[in-house]
Amino acid sequence: MFKVLLVDDEPAVIQLLEKLIDWKSLGYVVCGRASNGEEALEFLKQYNPHLAIVDIRMPKVNGLQLLQQASEILYLRTKFIISSAYSEFEYAKTAMRYGVSDYILKPIDDEEILPALMRVTDQIKTEIGTLEAEANKLKFAANNYINRLIKDEISEELLEKCKRILSLKEDTYFRCALLEISQFEKWMNKLEDLELQRKRLSVRKAIEDTVGNDHVLKIFEEDIHRFGIILTEEFIMQKENYLENLKKEIEQKCGCLVCMSLSEKARETKNVGKLYRQALIALQYRLFQSDREVLYYEKFKNISLNYNFYETNPENLVRDILSCNLPGIEEKIKNVFDEFYDKKCATEVITNYIKSIEFELVKNIQAHNGRADEIISRLEHIAMTVGKTSIDSLKEDFYDLVLYLADYYKNISCRSSKDIIIEIKNYIHQNYQKDLKLQQVAKEYFVNPVYLGQVFAKTAGMHFTDYLHSVRIEEAKKLLRRTNMKISAIASMVGYSDSEYFVNKFKAITHQVPSDYRKKQNMLER
Repeated sequence: MFKVLLVDDEPAVIQLLEKLIDWKSLGYVVCGRASNGEEALEFLKQYNPHLAIVDIRMPKVNGLQLLQQASEILYLRTKFIISSAYSEFEYAKTAMRYGVSDYILKPIDDEEILPALMRVTDQIKTEIGTLEAEANKLKFAANNYINRLIKDEISEELLEKCKRILSLKEDTYFRCALLEISQFEKWMNKLEDLELQRKRLSVRKAIEDTVGNDHVLKIFEEDIHRFGIILTEEFIMQKENYLENLKKEIEQKCGCLVCMSLSEKARETKNVGKLYRQALIALQYRLFQSDREVLYYEKFKNISLNYNFYETNPENLVRDILSCNLPGIEEKIKNVFDEFYDKKCATEVITNYIKSIEFELVKNIQAHNGRADEIISRLEHIAMTVGKTSIDSLKEDFYDLVLYLADYYKNISCRSSKDIIIEIKNYIHQNYQKDLKLQQVAKEYFVNPVYLGQVFAKTAGMHFTDYLHSVRIEEAKKLLRRTNMKISAIASMVGYSDSEYFVNKFKAITHQVPSDYRKKQNMLER
């Protein structure tokens, strides 16, 4: 929606403009009302509206003075329509020198103001399109130059271009901040490309809104899930807790968790690459800090990550999982993660430990014909979050998963094949009207589908699908005997969406079609 400001010292005129025009249908929203030029100037600075309708004669600062002072406001996008009485036409001609888009005569009527609004709206749309195209070109160029700098592609020509487009003076101190979307892998797995791009752009837009025009060109994207910002030291000093507030705002507005880091300060454009690498290093320490905090390179620069593989045997924890020893599980996970924190273990070390647990569990689950693919998927998800959150959050998620795995293993190891088939038969009798599939039922009972198919056929004397059809046809026979329902309705009630398929299946099992079966049963009952 475009924003419009109404300026007139007569309240009745402002009320008339609000009621005379259907602003919403034209794509506008009234963002403010002012009774003189002085008030209007404050609104222009605060809201930067797309359009202002301004009276010429007003107290304090009149319309002409307002136009003159507005022309000196940097980055003001406002188009002006002036209103005046016929006798004030000379004022209107003077106003045109300040780039006024249109004028209307008082008393105001819709026959005059609506065409003026349409003309100005077309101007706004054209200008926005042109400005956006130019802005995107500049953003692309700035992004390209910064990415070349962080790859150490430094030349005098490139440095000169960067100085101009980034407006970085050689004596200006600046820092590099990095913002990484913590759950980007989940987005990639769940979202379509357009929705993924929309979410990314919403994060960038939130950054642009907070840095203002002076720093928009200093935003760069060096990875699909990460944004960088070149921030002057002056900007950081002026905006207290800027990064903390930006992190919180993006998480609220965009509905995603983000991690932020900040480099040391430096001067000269050639140091952009060095500061970027500092911010990137700081991101690696997110494991050892609260998810709410910003990672400052200065805090971690003298702390080395430990890349020695964790020495504790993962079989100790696996043994407690398989025996469902809850106190032992809790104690071992606490000790392991405390050591990860104390030794400042690198993400690769922690991931390797989780993979070792996965390997041992999968062996045991497969031995009991459990669904190893589901276990692998859950553990893979935990492994992917290593380095995306704090060590406390990771420990909590891992602990919850391990408790689930302990209970899962207990279930599959305590049941015999015969018990499983009895349970599944009962499940079929309770849910035969649903679209049941072997794979779905296997997942419900934590059993490998191939194994289930083999055991079911051996124990029940028929395949899973044949048993399902037999149950459905038995239920259909009851309905045919007891009700006058149509064949198609009975087919639907027992789980067949296609009545013709139902008839064929009924005939294959009973050697007669449903209608003949019903007639025969009715005759027997007489």
